[in-house]
Amino acid sequence: MSIQSTKNIESCLVLIVDDDHLSSTLVANILNNLCRSFTASSAADAIEFCENKLPDLLVVDVNMPDINGLELCRQLKARNDTADIPVIFITADLGKDAQVDCWEAGGNDFVTKPVVAQTIVHRVRNQLLSKLRLDALRKLSYEDSLTGLYNRNYLNEEYPRLSRQLMRNHQPLGLIIFDVDYFKQYNDIYGHLKGDICLEKVSAVLKRYTRRARDAVVRYGGEEFIMLLPNTGLSGTREIANQILTDIYQLEIAHKHSPFERVTLSAGAVSIQNIERYPLNDVIEQADINLYDAKLKGKNKVVTG
Repeated sequence: MSIQSTKNIESCLVLIVDDDHLSSTLVANILNNLCRSFTASSAADAIEFCENKLPDLLVVDVNMPDINGLELCRQLKARNDTADIPVIFITADLGKDAQVDCWEAGGNDFVTKPVVAQTIVHRVRNQLLSKLRLDALRKLSYEDSLTGLYNRNYLNEEYPRLSRQLMRNHQPLGLIIFDVDYFKQYNDIYGHLKGDICLEKVSAVLKRYTRRARDAVVRYGGEEFIMLLPNTGLSGTREIANQILTDIYQLEIAHKHSPFERVTLSAGAVSIQNIERYPLNDVIEQADINLYDAKLKGKNKVVTG
């Protein structure tokens, strides 16, 4: 994942979750002039949708078979990648206990049936505006100003949450450290402005490989980058690292003082299975050892371990 530019309400994505197709279609039609809306017919479908594309807001019917709306909300709030998505419940129960249940499940608001068009538009707009403001603040706190990638603040805050989630799901974490080869010499020859342009081009390639909701790439130092690949084993992590090195090589960014006569990357990659045992610094240290080994072996290489 990389930080996206600030959106407006019209480009926000709202997912409507209801097992009643007519009801979800009605709500989608009401919201179509406000934002982009999609529908899911079950909690399982909603979770699958979120794993592929994160919505900005969910509108969820409380009463659904199998997993009801309250439980869906609890599951989403327990996940690192979906915890901050606001949820508006649709409920037919106006009782005090039902309202308390909505709040305790993690809901941000609720509307009652039958749905009044102006009411749901108003409440969806308010939630989206709040979400956009929060995203803008997060962007300022977590963004590297040159590349638009995440910065160390994001890495330090995200890793504990991510590791807890991976531990619960018994999933590994793939982590890669990339370093631009001979970058000091590049700056000395071509100047720092060209150096910044080079880093922007490298960042653009790295961004293309954060395809899943929880993937992230961080500018870790001047010319160092860290990629987080949740639920990725060592072979998959190595494959992605090699693909990125190939893509950078094929950019053909001229570099007179490199034996490759172009800008290249070296990479150290690891995949940690029992992530709860390893602080972030230990994981980075192991990847950095592999990166150092890649440099010793002639650069433009990936070393894993």
